Amino acid sequence: HKFTKATKATTTTTAINQHYITMSYQFELALRQYIAAFDGTNNISPTEFKSRFDNLYHKDFTFIAKDGMTLTREQVYEREASKLANGGTKVTLIHFRKIGLDCIDVKLGLVNGKEERTIRAVTTITARQAVTSKEIDESPASNHFILTPTSAVMAAKCANAVYKWKEFGTFQTNM
Repeated sequence: HKFTKATKATTTTTAINQHYITMSYQFELALRQYIAAFDGTNNISPTEFKSRFDNLYHKDFTFIAKDGMTLTREQVYEREASKLANGGTKVTLIHFRKIGLDCIDVKLGLVNGKEERTIRAVTTITARQAVTSKEIDESPASNHFILTPTSAVMAAKCANAVYKWKEFGTFQTNM
C-alpha cells in the first residue's frame, strides 16, 4: 500500500516536471522560429511573421523595458513589425537559460547596419508562450555596487514567482 502511494507521487511529480520541460522546450522552438525571421533579408511574409509572433507571445503579454516603461503585446508587435519592415535587422540568440520551472533568461544580439547591441530579458512563460518579460539593464553605468545583472535577473525571477502564485490562485484546483 505504501509502495503504491509512493509510486503515484513519483509518477505525478514526473508528469509535472515533464510538462514544464515540454513547455519550455516548445517556447524555445517558438523563440528560435521567431528569431529566424530577423535574418537581415526581410524575406518573410507579414502573415508568416504574425503567425510566429502569435506562437511566441501570449494574448496578455507585457514587456517591461529597462527604463520602466511597460509595453503591451500590440505595442511590441508594432515595434517588431517595423524592425522587420525596415529590413536589415539581424537577431542572434546569445543565450537561453532556464532559471525556474517557467522562467527563462534570454539574451539576444541585434545588428542593424552599423548599430550593434544586446537585449537581455527574464521571461515568464505560461501555456508555452511568453506572458511577461522584464528587460535587464547590463550597462556599466547602472550596475554600480550590488546592482549587478545577476541581482537584476534574480529580482525578475522573484517577480516571476509572484506572477505564477497569482496565476495558480485563479484556478479552482491546483493539484
